[in-house]
Amino acid sequence: MKALWPKSLFGQLMLLVALALFVAQAINFAMLVRAGERLRFAEAAGPVIARVVTVAERLETGEPVLPQRFRRRAFVRIDDRSAVRTESHDRVPTYEQRLASGLETAGFSPLVVEVGRVDVARMPPPRRFERRMNHRRPPDILRVSAQLQDGRWINSWMRIRPGGIGALISIIAQTVILYGVLLFVLFLFARRVSRPLRSLTGAVRDFSDGTDAAPVPVEGPRDVASLIEAFNAMRVRIAAMLGEKDHMLGAIGHDLRTPLAALRIHAENVPDEAERRRMVETIADMTETLDDILSLARLGRPNAESEPLDLTALVDSAIEDFRDVGAPVELEDSERLVVNGRANLLKRAIRNLIDNAVRYGGSATVRLRRSDGTVVIEVDDEGPGIDEAALESVFEPFARLEGSRNREQGGSGLGLALARAIVREHGGELNLENLSGHGLKACLSLPLRDE
Repeated sequence: MKALWPKSLFGQLMLLVALALFVAQAINFAMLVRAGERLRFAEAAGPVIARVVTVAERLETGEPVLPQRFRRRAFVRIDDRSAVRTESHDRVPTYEQRLASGLETAGFSPLVVEVGRVDVARMPPPRRFERRMNHRRPPDILRVSAQLQDGRWINSWMRIRPGGIGALISIIAQTVILYGVLLFVLFLFARRVSRPLRSLTGAVRDFSDGTDAAPVPVEGPRDVASLIEAFNAMRVRIAAMLGEKDHMLGAIGHDLRTPLAALRIHAENVPDEAERRRMVETIADMTETLDDILSLARLGRPNAESEPLDLTALVDSAIEDFRDVGAPVELEDSERLVVNGRANLLKRAIRNLIDNAVRYGGSATVRLRRSDGTVVIEVDDEGPGIDEAALESVFEPFARLEGSRNREQGGSGLGLALARAIVREHGGELNLENLSGHGLKACLSLPLRDE
């Protein structure tokens, strides 16, 4: 059912109106059919009621009653038994109630009123009626029996003309006209509403903090226009806030780097070599953490355009930095794969993944492969892995794990968060998964550049 339900506002509006109109027309059709059936019964019952009342009045006054003919049969007869029961006709309780009500309204109150449906196939009609039946629906032939107060029965006949298809054709034509008019009007209205909403959706999807972005045109109904105005105002405020944030981050970076550089100079003059080394390493860690924080905060506001990059060469360059310091990092052979991106950011993300693998897993094995229009970089280590429940939480800023990720081994807790933010900014994804047995795999996927 969900698969058939439209996703768009336009589709849902049209479907709901169509369903509501269908239900309304179905109810209208049922009421018209019922009214038509009542009218046809009234047309057939009127003459029968008049004849039965006339016969009853004559019997009361003692006037002679001659059998009235219905084609080849007596239309009204006075008998000692009910013809409905004698001839074994299927009784119709609804018609019995209606006929009894009609007789009482006409001033005649019979003891019992019975109405039975006659099987026309067992009742040979006159030739003229037989010719009509060959081309039309046969009428309903009913046997009517009304019991007098003295116990005698007035037996008669009643013929109800068949219902025509005129009402059905009228309802169908009415429905088609209503559907056409309403759906056309709804189409125009939905276009007037959905067009500005599509523009707003596109602006939200492509939202950037650039101040040169054109505002969304304000159009549509008042509610939609107010929403667009609010979005345009919000975008201006967000752009101003991001500008202030960048200015603040620049000031923080400058104000912190200056004392850190001064501390580095003072640390170099400490006579104790072990103490000097610890101080220098601490200052270096603080500087690296500061760089990571500023880089993570500035993502999403690039200051350079993407360019075609040979990702295989970029990965090899990142690995070469680790090989220079003797880190156990291997790169499997791969074909040349080109992506669009910023070399400095992607290289930093790859370095963070390799650094995590070497730091916590003892070694890193890197491979590149093509997969359905994307390039996948896999970085495997031989460490203890990560608990399945924590595979996503490690991407949160400053997240650190005990056990499989020893805090004593260092790290600011920003490496994976920064790497995923860089990858997602390039339209890719970064995930972790445990290898069978032991070890952890980092999977970095990026869209391939269109040739």
